Amino acid sequence: MEPNNDLNIQDIYQKYGLIPVKSKLASNEVEAASIAESFGFPVVLKIESPDILHKTDVGGVELNLYTKEQVKTAFLRIINSVKNAMPNAQVQGVVVQEMLSKGFELIIGYNFDPVFGPTLMLGIGGIFTEVIKDVVFRVLPISRDDATQMLSGLKSAIILKGYRNLPPVSEKMLIKLLTTIGKMAMDLYPEVDSLDFNPIVVWDDQHRVIDFKFVSAKKKNEIAYLEPNLSELDKFFNAKSVAVVGVSSTPGKLGNYILDSLAFHEYKGMVYPIHPTQDSIMGIKAFHSILDVPGPVDLVVIAIPLSGVPDILKQCKAKGTKNIVIISGGGKESSGKDIESEIKELAHNLGIRIIGCNCVGVFDGVSRIDTLFQTHDRMERPCPGHIAMITQSGTVGLGFLEAVINVGVSRFVSYGNRIDVDEGDLISFLANDHQTKVIAIYVEGLENGMKFYNSTKDAVTKKPVVVFKAGRSMQGAKASTSHTGFFGGTHSVASGIFNQAGLISVDSIEELEASAKVLVMQPRAKGNRVLMITNGAGTTIQAIDLISEEKIELAEISPKTVSNLKNVFPPYVVIDNPIDLTGSATAEDYEKAIEAVLDDPNVDIIMPWFVMQDTPVSEKIVSVLGRLSSLRKKPIVCGAVGGKYTHHIANLIEDVGVPVLLSVREWVTAARALTPLK
Repeated sequence: MEPNNDLNIQDIYQKYGLIPVKSKLASNEVEAASIAESFGFPVVLKIESPDILHKTDVGGVELNLYTKEQVKTAFLRIINSVKNAMPNAQVQGVVVQEMLSKGFELIIGYNFDPVFGPTLMLGIGGIFTEVIKDVVFRVLPISRDDATQMLSGLKSAIILKGYRNLPPVSEKMLIKLLTTIGKMAMDLYPEVDSLDFNPIVVWDDQHRVIDFKFVSAKKKNEIAYLEPNLSELDKFFNAKSVAVVGVSSTPGKLGNYILDSLAFHEYKGMVYPIHPTQDSIMGIKAFHSILDVPGPVDLVVIAIPLSGVPDILKQCKAKGTKNIVIISGGGKESSGKDIESEIKELAHNLGIRIIGCNCVGVFDGVSRIDTLFQTHDRMERPCPGHIAMITQSGTVGLGFLEAVINVGVSRFVSYGNRIDVDEGDLISFLANDHQTKVIAIYVEGLENGMKFYNSTKDAVTKKPVVVFKAGRSMQGAKASTSHTGFFGGTHSVASGIFNQAGLISVDSIEELEASAKVLVMQPRAKGNRVLMITNGAGTTIQAIDLISEEKIELAEISPKTVSNLKNVFPPYVVIDNPIDLTGSATAEDYEKAIEAVLDDPNVDIIMPWFVMQDTPVSEKIVSVLGRLSSLRKKPIVCGAVGGKYTHHIANLIEDVGVPVLLSVREWVTAARALTPLK
């Protein structure tokens, strides 16, 4: 950790109003004892070395020193311990610090993230920062609202608000501290890679900086702030004519399956097979070149090796075609980085937009454009709907399409290696797409993080955006000379920035499907208080365990509603949350219970759970739920687990516009998706 000659720590403290603990460097034990006496006891001694980050690991810290003799002895012990542990370390001396007897240790740090650029971290400070991993991130610059959300995002937030005999720490002071250090980090960017204030001790409305470390940038940090490119995107979904390159007279070729999806099912536009020698493929007139097609070609789908793509691009330019989907793999995922770069540059120069490569491409719920190479006997296509899904993985995307088959989709894009069109472009397009009411995203990694952030931050002002990011292990954490740098590139960074943008973040593909479905079928809730109604309590007990994790709350039924319910139900019905109607419950019982809570001001979301196997619940429940949901007073989110009959009734209920989730976790996650973002 080399000092930056332009970065004077004392100047930093003074300029930004940060208060350091009393601290002074001693070169020998006598000087250390004298400094300690001037500060007043107790004191702390710490080794000072640019080569040592974890001081305690090398015996470089001594606490609770109350006399001059203790200080002298501790000084010598530190020097000897460090020499034994790290004989080559450059030791500048030992720092004497006043020892604070109260307060809570935090870490506030800055890191230049390779995807998102300048980021700010808040976490539990001290020597266990990397062990506890209770940290939250935001992209810089941050607002006061961002700072507030960072504080509430800590698992240990309750301690800062006062816990047992610990008084609360001033939120106003903490917000000012975060925004001040955020501003400082932006002022220092791009000259600094990372910095740590660790720990900062906070109590009441006070703070003291115990330790401050920084890592100078080896080269000037830069992040690309790219704008979404919406040029020509509409043609991917509304092309009136499609050419398929890579078809063959030999059955079983990838291009033939794509041709089948386009030519023999629901797409009504013109479809042109392209083959260098054949005049007919699968009974359809073929053309030797795109240039030979008599009419315009709006979209070209390519299923040949990437080495042949540049020639196709040139044909497209001559034909006036500006949209290409490259299904073929063989790009950077398998050492084909150079050919990808060549295609990217050529497409940019020719003004051609590309989705792919290494993807399954596009499916449009309305126009029925279908570039998928999965045959219809193996994979049904969803009906027209209002969920748009974009995915880095074709495999995940196909599963999503079948999961929402009856709910329907507006647009679907598997974009693969994103040679050209990326998440930011697609999100911005879908944000303004009248057919799309909910955007679902599956992502594994991002290249243009700030483009993604800005696109999603704008999109959520128009419609809900749900995201599932895979790749959450700590393998992203790297050896670093700063604690904050250690977390750079981890899921914690992306998760914090997703929250900052206003995304609904979920933990599995099943939760992504459930959240998208419920958001398109039900109105958003006014609050986060849920009420469960059931004819079997077991699953609701499981749900209560999950509710606290999802930042939703169990509603407390109003006295008026309790009275109304007691007037219509026998004494054995439990009037609480959940309302347990017992196994004798009928469709009419559910109707009475739901009607009673629809107007309860303490309830934001109604969550009926059904044991469909219980015979008293008749199919009348379908019309009951349809009628009550149509009132649009409050969102209704149903849950059930079972076999063939349960799935049959669940499908009928969804046909009348009420979602049914088929696991307890998805039921709870779906309810959380409807709550207002905080």
